[in-house]
Amino acid sequence: ERDGSHVEVEPLCVLDFYIHESQQRRGLGRELFREMLQRERVQPEKLAVDRPSEKLLGFLRKHFGLCDLIPQVNNFVIFEGFFSTRTAPARRPFPRPRPEEPIKPYSLSERDCKGRGRGQWAWPVGVVSG
Repeated sequence: ERDGSHVEVEPLCVLDFYIHESQQRRGLGRELFREMLQRERVQPEKLAVDRPSEKLLGFLRKHFGLCDLIPQVNNFVIFEGFFSTRTAPARRPFPRPRPEEPIKPYSLSERDCKGRGRGQWAWPVGVVSG
């Protein structure tokens, strides 16, 4: 988000699309895009756009008022309002740090070094295999 906090979501993503030059400036792109929004039941500001071209950004600005973009580190662009009504995912708290205590090597921990009986260890001590 703008404040630098990170939220992981799986939004509907849009790639650039193209209307053949002979058919441009007839409203077909706007009609196509509106149909997609209606079928997907999504508002335009809730989309993530993958590497948008300048033409696509101009199209979104002109027809849907999407001008305040927020670039993401993964080359996607989202727009102001993307998080406005989204329910926040359950955030897992970071584990609390343990109080400082000395680190014991595994082989020297008390539970592993106890003998099984007189002179018998839980593993061969000092034995070197050939």
